[in-house]
Amino acid sequence: MADNGNITKLVEVQKKLPPEIAEYISRYLSNAPYWVLDSANIITKKKDTMFIEENAPVDYVYILLNGTVRAVDYRVKGVSYDYMWFGPGKTFGAMEIFYKIPLYMTTIMTVTECTLLVVSKKNYEKWIWDDKNALQMEIISTGNMLLEQNRTGRIVLFLQGMDRIIYFFVQNYKTQKQDNVAVFDISRQEIAERSGFSVKTVNRAVKKMAEDGYITKKGHKIIISEEQFQKMKNYLAPIIEEC
Repeated sequence: MADNGNITKLVEVQKKLPPEIAEYISRYLSNAPYWVLDSANIITKKKDTMFIEENAPVDYVYILLNGTVRAVDYRVKGVSYDYMWFGPGKTFGAMEIFYKIPLYMTTIMTVTECTLLVVSKKNYEKWIWDDKNALQMEIISTGNMLLEQNRTGRIVLFLQGMDRIIYFFVQNYKTQKQDNVAVFDISRQEIAERSGFSVKTVNRAVKKMAEDGYITKKGHKIIISEEQFQKMKNYLAPIIEEC
């Protein structure tokens, strides 16, 4: 069968990923029927783009191939709260299919420019129930996400000021890391939405973190080296048993 370009595009995207993530995506898609990949679309979304809206019908499943996205809660009027970030390999829409929920349960927006493999709900269901390998990987991924979401929510309740901001960077370091350096190209407003603090509180915390050597500021970007990441983990160690 002729390749419509998707397989070639997938290979090119995976070449740019860290080896462990590229290997995960390869395993996930290893038994996917040709017609699934042939009928899917590979799309690119710019930074700060909503591609899933809470309560919209689940028509597609999105597999994140490259970039970072965030789950956003708008249920408090006038306030958005980012409660989780995700990197390559995460699938969106699968959990709703597993639990037979017809509407997306959360809003998903890009943090960086992202590349996604988009599979129709109909084709994903035909594939996933017959692919024990991908099904097992997705169940484990979904379970880990739910556990982490629950754990993070409990921890954040007890963290204040700079402690909560440090926890945010520690939790998201790995999704942003390339060559042992993470670059957070996000505004103070975005950090405020993620942490639940005001921009004023975030500015104070970021300034103090830079003064104490936990981060490096370069314009509006925040840069964290492996050494700084370990320093932040050590700072949180007496507060949180494991992070």
